[in-house]
Amino acid sequence: MRVGIVGGGFAGLAAAIAFRRNGHDVTVFERTAGPSAAGGAISLAPNALTCLTVLGVRKHIATRWSDAPATVRAADGRILVRRTLAQFTGGDEYATVPRSQLIAWLTAELPPQCVRYSQAVTRVSADGAVHVEPGCHRFDLVVGADGARGVTRRSLWPDAPPLRFTGISGWSWIVERELDAGFGPIWGATADFGILPLADGRTYVYGAARGRDADLHSFRDWPSPLPELIDAAAPDKLSTPEIHEARPPRRLVRGKVALIGDAAHTMRPTFGQGAALAMEEAITLAYRGTSALQQRRPRMLALYGASKAGSYFATPGVRSLESLRNEALRLAPDPLFGFLAGSVSRWRPRFGWAQG
Repeated sequence: MRVGIVGGGFAGLAAAIAFRRNGHDVTVFERTAGPSAAGGAISLAPNALTCLTVLGVRKHIATRWSDAPATVRAADGRILVRRTLAQFTGGDEYATVPRSQLIAWLTAELPPQCVRYSQAVTRVSADGAVHVEPGCHRFDLVVGADGARGVTRRSLWPDAPPLRFTGISGWSWIVERELDAGFGPIWGATADFGILPLADGRTYVYGAARGRDADLHSFRDWPSPLPELIDAAAPDKLSTPEIHEARPPRRLVRGKVALIGDAAHTMRPTFGQGAALAMEEAITLAYRGTSALQQRRPRMLALYGASKAGSYFATPGVRSLESLRNEALRLAPDPLFGFLAGSVSRWRPRFGWAQG
């Protein structure tokens, strides 16, 4: 089968690897000039690690920080939950990897001619036609992995739920220093941050606050080591995304075209599941087909809802609810938090594969 993939991010590269491993002829169209060099890092929970095993990339992932002590802290420094980094995701292993590094590892699993860079797709048709200036390519299956604003969703899903700004703006950056403590999330009323270790000795920091005008330096009175990490954030290396969301459409397949990843669903990054879900969908589609992909919609909806609910729990918006949340976490058994937070990352493929 000839498979055309629109988009060369996590979803598109995962789909390309999985389809090739299943014996199909694959072409990826990516509008940028080369592999993504976007900053920040990606948190790899158990389902992401499972996907990377299927895709032959797991061998690169170091999980030496899995047993590192981690906490959920309130903005005033009070410890609300104590676990390990792995336990926060409901598994035994955990890793955080720079996004650009993971993209590079996935790209290396494909022959150079498989991914066509600087190829902007202008239109996708339900009959499997992919229009790229100056020509048109036809495929037995087209995979739309080009995001919620991508041409695939615009071409064939004009009635899909629209992309919506959540009112939350974020920051993410990597600091060139290794910490030995202070890992995990810090939750306030209208903002939250997280501190995670990278295997190469650096530290990844992310944060988000309601409104477009929040000042990162206004959080320098939050618990250590966040103030030092804020001071170490280089302006030219600081990512400042606005957080959007979009529910998955009722149908994920139209004609010979299927949606995966952010093209199918855009979620708040509450559980760090965006890339993991995209890889799950890519693998499911490649090995089990379009009907199995459609059957995944309840999982997409569940995680979409969980990411929204988790976002409101982490940043409830008002002081009274912040205090109520803190008291609830103080009274709840710590393992319960890990069980609930980790429930989103329990996934196993329902087929065999050749491990790489």
